Amino acid sequence: MLPEGRTAKGRKLAWRHGALLAEDPAEAWNGLLEARGLKESDAFFSPRLSDLPDPLAMMDMDKAATRVVAAIRDAEKIHIFGDFDADGVNGTAVLIEALSAAGVDVSFSIPHRADEGHGIGVLPVQKAVADGAVLGLSVDTGTTCFDACDAAQELDFDLIVSDHHLPDQSLPNAFALLNPARADCGFADRKLCGTGVAFFLLMAVWKKLSDINERPAFDLRLLLDRVAVATIADVMDLVGVNRVLVYHGLQRLNTQPSIGMQALMTIAKVKKTVTSETIGFYLAPRINAAGRLQHGEAAMRLLSTHDSDEAAMLAEELDATNKERRKVEIEVFKQAELILGDDDILAVYDQRWHAGVVGLVAGRLARKHGKPAAVGFVTPDGAVRVSLRGMPGFHIGELLNACADCLEGFGGHAGAGGGSIKAGHWDAFRLAFSASIASQSSQAADHLILPVDGVLALGCLHIGLAERLARFEPIGRGNTASTWLLKDVQIADRRDLKGGVVRLKLTDGSRWIDGIVFGAGAINDDIQAGLTVSVLGQLQKDDYRGNGAVQFVVEDVIASV
Repeated sequence: MLPEGRTAKGRKLAWRHGALLAEDPAEAWNGLLEARGLKESDAFFSPRLSDLPDPLAMMDMDKAATRVVAAIRDAEKIHIFGDFDADGVNGTAVLIEALSAAGVDVSFSIPHRADEGHGIGVLPVQKAVADGAVLGLSVDTGTTCFDACDAAQELDFDLIVSDHHLPDQSLPNAFALLNPARADCGFADRKLCGTGVAFFLLMAVWKKLSDINERPAFDLRLLLDRVAVATIADVMDLVGVNRVLVYHGLQRLNTQPSIGMQALMTIAKVKKTVTSETIGFYLAPRINAAGRLQHGEAAMRLLSTHDSDEAAMLAEELDATNKERRKVEIEVFKQAELILGDDDILAVYDQRWHAGVVGLVAGRLARKHGKPAAVGFVTPDGAVRVSLRGMPGFHIGELLNACADCLEGFGGHAGAGGGSIKAGHWDAFRLAFSASIASQSSQAADHLILPVDGVLALGCLHIGLAERLARFEPIGRGNTASTWLLKDVQIADRRDLKGGVVRLKLTDGSRWIDGIVFGAGAINDDIQAGLTVSVLGQLQKDDYRGNGAVQFVVEDVIASV
């Protein structure tokens, strides 16, 4: 019942659950619910914050929260060690906003991507102590920062690490290590981002303060917009705990966003309902741009400001930086392609390249070639530092572990990571990198399959079905949008719009549906006017036209025989 052969993007079709052929919207919706084991009344469609797990169930959380409570009660200064990406700056912002509201004298530091790289350095620890801090909290970093943790202990500086990256074989000598990825933890199925871990730390602190009738008036729910943005920006699975956090974070973004987020949405010209896709395409890139080309501090200040004028100024600054980032990224990608040539190992570096875009270029290479890529830059002291990106089925954190003998330091999770190459070990790294990819390739092969939820007749494509499908939001990794197949439709008309967008008129001879393609790329030749094809994609409301209009977002296509 599904077309044979491969799609224009080289994938084979397979039923996600079982064969589902629908002639009307109700049949499509009920069939999808049954296939996914859901009912309309299920909690999945109305996640509740009360369903979040007890934060004290996380390993080391009781010790960490008790120490923070003591710091609040004793008016001790706390220093936040953040990171420069969207996860790190959002996490830094939520900690600063909440702790400041609790009356804490709080400071922060965010490393410079090119000069310092990821992680907590010894010097920032020493400076925090010199500036009067007696307690440190990391966010989205610290699990592999052994020297920093040792230095903190020598200085009688209590350093609580909150992170989500894969630990090394040994754990750092921190006062407490909050990391669901550690072997003896597993909190929230190890799916939280760094900001998510920090948010649960705040939940635990507020809970302990409530127990002694000293809970601050500040409502932690005000932070959920930034928790949602961080979770989506770091490409976390949107299931379980993350689904609850992001669901409510999106509600806040659409009704009561923070001043900084509102300014960012304004500069990005976000006028429709904010979804996980909106965050991924419009908000997260602008937040990340600061740490990529300049310094993550600008983004952190935007995310924590209470001044609308400052927010507008910072949002404009991030927008300009993001435009510059795009130009630099495209140029480095072209140079990387030239250097690699026909090389099968996607590992490359160059002294000319900017630290802030190598991860993005690695992502471009990975998507184009269908396997992980490592792209590096040269630090001021001559070291090669690489960023790795992968494809579905590959685990970058495990890949880095396999290359550990060639690395000075590294960190990562399933989708991304990075590290510094030991002097003289570039060739050895390339070989280890290639061997690790080969060892994971068998499991990755399964991801060359495009799962199909059902085959729809054009009569199914109704606003009622589109609205029900929207209830699966937040959509993303781990909770993918349903993919539908429209078989043997004719492309009656094609219009090429700005930004690589293509508008299509699709018909089965008696009924019509508007199709839209965002970046035709590999499918461009197969979506010419006059062709009869089978198209795969998602049914959505057409917010641009409104008035109950729907559109079919074409993801891939297969030629009709």
